[in-house]
Amino acid sequence: MRRLKLEKRHLPVVILIVFGILLFFMGMANHWFFRTVTFDYGNYNFAFRDYAHFRISPMPTYPGNFLQDHYSFLLMFLVPVYWLLNWLTGTYTLITIQYAMVLWAAWSTWKLVSLKTSNLWLGAGVMLYYFLLLGRYTTFSCDVNLAVLSACLIPPFLYAFEKQKYPAAALLLVVALLSRENIPIWFIFIFIVLIINHRKEKKAVLLSAGGLLLSLFYFILLFAVLIPGVENEEKQFTLFNYSALGEGPGEALRFVVTHPLEAIKLFFVNHLGDPAYDGVKTEFYLVYLLSGGILLVLRPQYLLWFIPVVAQKVLNDSFVRWGISTYYSIEVVTLLPLSVFLVLASLKRRWVQNGVALLACAAALTITLYKLNPDNVEIPWTMNPAKERIYKKEFFQSPYHIREVNRIIGGIPRDAAVSTTDRLFSHLSQRDYIRLFPTVDKADYILFSVFDNYFMFSQQENEETRNRYLYSDEWELVAKEFPVFLLKRKGSPGPGLPPVPAGGEVSDTLSCNFESRDSLREEVLFDDGSVAEIMNRISAGHSRSGDHSVLLDSADPYSKAIPFPDAGKLEYVSVSVYCQGTDGQANLVATIGNQFYILNNKTGESDERGWKKLELSFWVPQHIDPSGLVVYVWNTGSDPLRIDDMTIIKRYHQ
Repeated sequence: MRRLKLEKRHLPVVILIVFGILLFFMGMANHWFFRTVTFDYGNYNFAFRDYAHFRISPMPTYPGNFLQDHYSFLLMFLVPVYWLLNWLTGTYTLITIQYAMVLWAAWSTWKLVSLKTSNLWLGAGVMLYYFLLLGRYTTFSCDVNLAVLSACLIPPFLYAFEKQKYPAAALLLVVALLSRENIPIWFIFIFIVLIINHRKEKKAVLLSAGGLLLSLFYFILLFAVLIPGVENEEKQFTLFNYSALGEGPGEALRFVVTHPLEAIKLFFVNHLGDPAYDGVKTEFYLVYLLSGGILLVLRPQYLLWFIPVVAQKVLNDSFVRWGISTYYSIEVVTLLPLSVFLVLASLKRRWVQNGVALLACAAALTITLYKLNPDNVEIPWTMNPAKERIYKKEFFQSPYHIREVNRIIGGIPRDAAVSTTDRLFSHLSQRDYIRLFPTVDKADYILFSVFDNYFMFSQQENEETRNRYLYSDEWELVAKEFPVFLLKRKGSPGPGLPPVPAGGEVSDTLSCNFESRDSLREEVLFDDGSVAEIMNRISAGHSRSGDHSVLLDSADPYSKAIPFPDAGKLEYVSVSVYCQGTDGQANLVATIGNQFYILNNKTGESDERGWKKLELSFWVPQHIDPSGLVVYVWNTGSDPLRIDDMTIIKRYHQ
């Protein structure tokens, strides 16, 4: 038996395999732990199955079909993979495809750099650098995306072109152009770079010029004919969000031509005006310049093919796109390794090549690890540490009992119509009828997680909606694995799951009108003797009941944080308080450290004296230590706020 012997020339392949396994595991794990979401992974899975069955159906989450949201045929091209694998991989199929394409792009990048240099260390370096860039990991926050899939076609195209395999390059060009709306304009700039690089090669120049004209033609056709052709009153194409340039691609082009300096200025200034976003564009540029991008000044032509992908980021009306989070840097990190290492390959001295390559890899790693911490990011909430940081414990945690939830999902009939919440949607999306809860329509089953809120509703609105179905006469609870509940419309076929054990609810109610005092300790008490407030916040002469209320102002905006010493035994908590003050400034908040935070600032019923009821109901998380659970009122306004008549209902585990 021959002994496997690893040599220096094998190092790029080893790096590819190691990081390939890592990335594949991350993608699979995020889906397994129920961290993949409806937008866009759930929708992609629905459309993917739809195409595989020769249908183009309306999407379950918005009016119109998939082509009316993304004019892309890429999922159609991938249908044979669905036929081959989906029986085994199910909703993991697109994850498998995406990471196969990421590895294909990495392999093509390495092979292209190897065409330009005999330095094996540069081949290993570019492979390592490819996998160390920040955008490779922030992309995990968005699961699978067309931007990732389409970008991965670019390095194989460039390798085929440089290898003079022009038929393969032409095929890849056509597939790429049809893969996403922004690709044609990206290719215009790619071909400009190829013309510059091959200016002494007549055939390459002519082919590049032809590719440029084809890309330009398709771009015009796309936005002048094809996209308008699929629009209707219900669904308009909404991906052009560049109001600083104009109302459409035509106006944008006219603005760039007639006001070039103003257009360039927009690359660097906060054109939305809100000072909270002043540093977002700067952060993006610094991250990738310091990660090695600064080397492109040695070969400025490589800066050209970044112009369209950077422009679509930083000129957009969404400040989230400007920054370093989610998948909005995927095009940059796809071509940056190739660009940087082609620059290094052009340097004369090998020791300089190797030294700078090492520095670039070290810089990329350092910046990636630093910026994956939301504390070090301009817009922290756009990061998703649970999905991005495999080296942290939280990556391997979930609020769900995975196997039990999968058992419940498996018990739902394959042909049943389902309404489900965001983190469960993608697992159920490969079926004929599915809706995003709280939209139910014709659904026979409702599957929801009590910690999976609909983004258009407040916490309390979500809770009220769930309870409306949970306690409805038209629906019955057929499975429960906290925090997941499965409801069935009465009269629909059963799920084939064991019945939910019956049991009575055990609850306790605390109330406080801020009248009962412990003068010795200077505290105000609930009716069970526990502390509700301190006396120096109590105000006399203005109350809803009794003689006293709590006064919160800008100098002292927080009420006492009410603890729950029995939180480990609690299943559900409902808090209500009456408040009087400016609308919207009263917030009822529940927290458990920095792991659980919800609030409600929408008041309900009002009495004749203007006291309005503020409510907050929630299920107590069981996947984190609930001992730190507290509830309090927060006055976010500058006007005084009074609160009175607080009630807390605690429901215990059965």
